[in-house]
Order: sequence, then C-alpha cells, then structure tokens
Amino acid sequence: MVRGKKKAVQKVLSTTEIQNIKDERKELQSVLQESEGAGIGTAAEQLDKSMIKRQIRRFDRVLEEATPGRLTGQQKDALSKREKELIDKFQEGLPTRYEMDHPAKCPGAVKKHQRWSSTNKHLISEWRNIQRTLRPGEEISIEQLRKDGARSKYI
Repeated sequence: MVRGKKKAVQKVLSTTEIQNIKDERKELQSVLQESEGAGIGTAAEQLDKSMIKRQIRRFDRVLEEATPGRLTGQQKDALSKREKELIDKFQEGLPTRYEMDHPAKCPGAVKKHQRWSSTNKHLISEWRNIQRTLRPGEEISIEQLRKDGARSKYI
C-alpha cells in the first residue's frame, strides 16, 4: 500500500467535453462505415479497423463513466448541501478580490492564493464535479466566490 495517496475523485465531464467526445466518436464511426465498402488497393484498405473499433469502445466507456446520471431528490439535496459546505470552506482562506487585483498594495497575496489553491486542490475538484452533476453547463468559477475586500485595510 502506498502512503500519502488520496483516493482519486472520479471526474465528471463538462458539457463541452461530452460533446467533443461524441463528435470524435461520430467521426470515427463515419470513417469506419466509409472503409467497409472499400476495394483492394485503396487507402481505406490500409486503415486499422480494429483500432478504430477499440477507440469507439473507449469513448463509449468514458461517456458512461464520466457523464452525470439521473439523481434522486435526496441525492440532489445531499449534493447541494455539500456544495454549500465547500463554498463556506473556500471563502475562509480565499484571498479577496482586492488582494488579487492589487498585489503591489497587498504583499503576500499571490503566495496566499497559491497556498490556498494547493491546500484545497482535492476539494476544488470535488466542487467542480458537484456543479457539473447538479447544473451541467452552468458551472461557476472560484473567482466568483471571492469577497470584495476592504480597500481601507491596505491603503
């Protein structure tokens, strides 16, 4: 057993990632269909059809595993509750908007953000997955969670 490794969080794909995979899959299927009727000595004969079929199966497996499924009301409630907990936790150490916009007036703000980001890395990925599951295509950025901050504190 390896120490120090955390359990990997299953990534939920965004709507654009899902659409890109579907488009690639459709393109591979059309290439495969076009090569079916190819004669001897043509370029289509040179295609590795088994490799194309493997790629299509791999796309199918990725879509099945990383696409958010149907949720019950209880699951939605639990996810939204966890999302609110994560947002509250994020806002505790997250540098304010003013700190990030004026790093010369707020020494250490960049390091503070980097430290915060590395500390909350696994929570951020969990939060993104929750957003993609609850509201696909309507995810919000961490930047929108920043508080405005008081100017007078640094002037």
